[in-house]
Amino acid sequence: MNTPKKIIAFSESSDSQSLYLAFASQHEYILQIKSKSTSTLSSLLENRPDLIIVEILQPIMSEIEFVDQIHNLLGDVPIVIVSSYFYDTKEIVFGNKIRDFIIRPFEFEPFSIRIQKILVKEEKVDLKPLPQKDVHYENKKLSILFEISKSLNANRNLDDLLDQVVLLSAEALNAERATLFLVDRQNQQLWSRSGIGLETKEIRIPIDSGIAGEVAASGETQIIDDPYSHPKFNRKVDLQTGFVTRNLLCLPMKKLHGEVMGIFQILNKKSGNFNEEDAMFLSAMGASTGIAIENALLQEELKRQLGQIKNSYEELYIAQNVILKESKISTTSEISGFIVSELQNKNNIPAIISGIKSSYKLDDKLTAMIDSIETSYSNLVETLLDYIHNFSKNS
Repeated sequence: MNTPKKIIAFSESSDSQSLYLAFASQHEYILQIKSKSTSTLSSLLENRPDLIIVEILQPIMSEIEFVDQIHNLLGDVPIVIVSSYFYDTKEIVFGNKIRDFIIRPFEFEPFSIRIQKILVKEEKVDLKPLPQKDVHYENKKLSILFEISKSLNANRNLDDLLDQVVLLSAEALNAERATLFLVDRQNQQLWSRSGIGLETKEIRIPIDSGIAGEVAASGETQIIDDPYSHPKFNRKVDLQTGFVTRNLLCLPMKKLHGEVMGIFQILNKKSGNFNEEDAMFLSAMGASTGIAIENALLQEELKRQLGQIKNSYEELYIAQNVILKESKISTTSEISGFIVSELQNKNNIPAIISGIKSSYKLDDKLTAMIDSIETSYSNLVETLLDYIHNFSKNS
């Protein structure tokens, strides 16, 4: 009896996990779903799989390094990447370390066919191998920037975009916390709706406040290894939250013509201190981030203006209807009084109708009603005359 194939899937997506489980069940394979960690990597040597699936949900260096670590441990075990990132640069980023690359989101049948081919060894290599054993670190970082730029510029919702920027900037630099402040020059404030570690939805501080304010004024990046010794550092936030800031990188995000539109504030690099290489990477990321945020801010402002126009139109429409209603009530009241007065003077209906038409400005409905009364009266008179004529004739 053949030993069933063993698959390990590194995945945090419940939708993908369901498909992996369905595939394993269909072919009677053994599937283990694991999280990405150092302890999990070490267990691969004890429980050697026949296939490893790595799902990448963020375009960050740690994801690439995780695949490198798997390959270094089990170079002969096929690795399949499942992601919506790095497909265009897969050969630069992964080289010949992976067997196949499946783009998210994916459907069950195509996925099943491709994975089955690898497991039964019908297909050995799906990607062109690179001549060198590894790819330069800088090329990988450029690929990450490319993916980040694509991802950010595809997002049009401002709040989602800000959340995404903060998350990616912290993860890309392997930092504990990050905040993105935007510059509000009209109110002379720095404001933020998104930040790792922020408890409130939006915070606003004076434009010259703290290290972020200093960077906003100068347009110069600051790398600080000992924030507590910096005169502009605000210790109150750390004291209130219990967080201890060990080091920070504060960098301006600029518009195309050089004006500072925002401030990145990245806190506590997890290994070592921030350096010029980190600042250069964040600056490159900020270039595409600035364009995406400008577009999102513009769309938000247009939505706000359209909302104001809509509200003004609705208020005007309501006011016009009130005026028209009051005008109609006033006109019908006057006509009613006129009719009573004319009847008291023993004027006939044709004279009353003629007086109404000549004395009042009528809308379409009132005109139609008056015409209907006049027609009905004429028909009634004709009917009575015919009846009298016929009655006298037959008498």
